[in-house]
Amino acid sequence: MARLDSVPDELLPSTYLAVLIIIAGGAEYGYQVNNIIEQFGYREWVELRFSSIYKALSELEKRGLIIGKKDDVSKRASKKTYRLTKKGRATLQKQIKMCLSNPPRPKTLFDLGVSAMSFLTQEEVLEALVIYKANLEQDLNFMQLNVRNLDDLERLRRELPESRVGMLTVEEYNNIKNIGAVRTLFDRPAMSIRCQIAWLDSFIKQVERGEGFTFKDANRR
Repeated sequence: MARLDSVPDELLPSTYLAVLIIIAGGAEYGYQVNNIIEQFGYREWVELRFSSIYKALSELEKRGLIIGKKDDVSKRASKKTYRLTKKGRATLQKQIKMCLSNPPRPKTLFDLGVSAMSFLTQEEVLEALVIYKANLEQDLNFMQLNVRNLDDLERLRRELPESRVGMLTVEEYNNIKNIGAVRTLFDRPAMSIRCQIAWLDSFIKQVERGEGFTFKDANRR
């Protein structure tokens, strides 16, 4: 049996941790895990693939974080049910604290693009940055709308019960107790996007001035 003092000090892969959280929340079957991922839009903020969910379940079981049991051992195709182990609960608590206190620095394609701006003309760079800003503003509008709707759930329940907030209908929020956490999942990225837009405005002005940058000659093919 796995010892509790062997709880890992490093973060689990995001798919493994997401699946562990969902199992801890009461999901028992692999298809239930996938349904929750789809229903709550996990893929919007965690790197997840459908094919990796069952791999994650298998790996979590190997590590002693969950235990799987067939519904009917006499049937070869019987579905497995999963539940958290003591080690799994201890690991989950430690992982959540690590996520909240010291999240890893995200790696972005934008940084890679900045490092290679010299292969584009100044006009091409500015054109791309304007598109980036427009995409950020679109994302910000979506996040802010959902924050406003969550703050106005009571009115929506009365007047527009079939309307959606994020991936869920307003009626489905009747079964959700941690509305504050859901709101935060929209409000935090909204604040982050606002900061990104403010920084991007400053960066665009720097690129327009061209100081400290090298660009491709517009006359060269």
